[in-house]
Amino acid sequence: MLREHQVRAVNMLRAAIMKGNRRPILAAPCSFGKTITAVHILSEAVKKGRRGIFICDRIKLVQQALEAFDEQGIRVGVMQGQHQRTDYAAPIQIASIQTLSKKRHLPIFHVAVVDECHVHYKALQKMMDVMSLVTFIGLSATPFSKGLGDSYNDLIVPITPLELLDKGYLCPVDYYGGASADLKGVRSKRLSTGGSDYDPKSLSEAIEGDSSLTGDIIKNWIQ
Repeated sequence: MLREHQVRAVNMLRAAIMKGNRRPILAAPCSFGKTITAVHILSEAVKKGRRGIFICDRIKLVQQALEAFDEQGIRVGVMQGQHQRTDYAAPIQIASIQTLSKKRHLPIFHVAVVDECHVHYKALQKMMDVMSLVTFIGLSATPFSKGLGDSYNDLIVPITPLELLDKGYLCPVDYYGGASADLKGVRSKRLSTGGSDYDPKSLSEAIEGDSSLTGDIIKNWIQ
């Protein structure tokens, strides 16, 4: 069963697609449950006689997605190298973009969910250009990549990290930052690749000579 914020995300995505925005991005922080939301979206598409695909950019994400679908008892096939769960007849495919980019014939699907969509591949863009009638839903906690708006046409933000914290879905966090060295007077060194950076020797002397950066490691850890 979906949580309140996940239901809201599904409804907002549905509204966006009905308006004609067939390339929305679901922007949500880590621990929102984006994969679980995607499982629901694709399983609902299958109930309507459609086929779906969940596209990943890393092998680890393929496995995580497979576990999420398995937990819900949903039949899927995996398109990633010579994977033991290969099943081209399954109505939902979990695929690595690397494997898809090497295929001469792509599988048939009506709804695609792109995990970590801020990492945008040329092969994916080619698919999106060719499959103009297919719905592509991007998932990302950081949808800020340059040019991403040229590929997607809506941004769905169902809840903020602060709201998730307030509702108890995320663990509260205390942030601590260390002191910074005073870098006034530190010499610069021109780089062979162009530009400049701090001279390593001068930087080292500035840091090691700053007493405010040193302390008792055990006392500081306890504090």
